[in-house]
Amino acid sequence: MRFFFYGTLLDRDVTAIVLGRRLPPQAYQAASLPGHARRRAKDATYPVVIPDPCEEVEGAIVGGLSRRDVARLAGYEGPGYRIAPLRVKVAGILTTVSVFEPIQARLKPSEDAWDLALWQRRHKRPFVGWLRKALNERLACSTT
Repeated sequence: MRFFFYGTLLDRDVTAIVLGRRLPPQAYQAASLPGHARRRAKDATYPVVIPDPCEEVEGAIVGGLSRRDVARLAGYEGPGYRIAPLRVKVAGILTTVSVFEPIQARLKPSEDAWDLALWQRRHKRPFVGWLRKALNERLACSTT
């Protein structure tokens, strides 16, 4: 399966923690999501995408994902997102892939744009610590 990543999952350390394995570099292909803007979610450090005909969100298509991977990604994203088929642009060509699209009733965008490099500098370290702890607790609960 192929997904378009546009937020924290663009950080390969985060993706490796979520999937329980590191993806090879060739699994990532630069792409963009036309007709959308990336905003920081309200009261959060992660992003959401919102429809905006004048914007385009840079990200990556990630391929070679198994059903197990998709289940882990869906667990990571949580109930605020749904998997939706959207058209993304790769090397100027539109193709349809799956995207974790925010459910507007659950996740509200802020006015602030979201930037991966800024997130990595300001928020990655505590986020990764929280993520590892949350996944360890989930694994501990599933083995008892």
